[in-house]
Amino acid sequence: MNYLTEELRSDIKDEFPDIIFEYSEINFGGIIPTFFINIKDEENLTNKWKAITEFIAVHFQSSLRNEFSVWNIYLFFILEQEIKDDLKYIIENDTFSSRKIIIYPNQDVEIIIQEHIKNDDIKIQSIMDFVENQFQPNLNIWKILNEIPYKKKITEDIKNGLDEIIQELKKVESDEV
Repeated sequence: MNYLTEELRSDIKDEFPDIIFEYSEINFGGIIPTFFINIKDEENLTNKWKAITEFIAVHFQSSLRNEFSVWNIYLFFILEQEIKDDLKYIIENDTFSSRKIIIYPNQDVEIIIQEHIKNDDIKIQSIMDFVENQFQPNLNIWKILNEIPYKKKITEDIKNGLDEIIQELKKVESDEV
């Protein structure tokens, strides 16, 4: 662990004394900075997740020089109990600075890494007897496309041509059903 992380650990402890932080660097295609943030309950999470995210962005992420690491920071908010879906949705879909994931119930750090970073739980099956069909263009659509004059902006001709294509595709779709 370098000086920056030791200093960050101390600063985090001062800023958020009631929250337990663990930091880990995962080497998986590059260095992935990972924060495990144990939060007491939903109320604390609601009140502090943005401040924690901003603190890490300003005091840690801004000093990173490795582009891969900058774009692959994970914050795991670990709770003992389930939280409301809307709060989980808001946090996990926030795109500022890092990937944020809510974990409950509390899990082993290695399991979290395997599941959310390395995706070891994904099963990949090969497709047997796959037959690739040769592309067959739809001559009606091709004719419509060739009749549309090329312009940089969408004109009435283009709109009408696209409407015709949609109608043609709907016909093909209804014939298949």
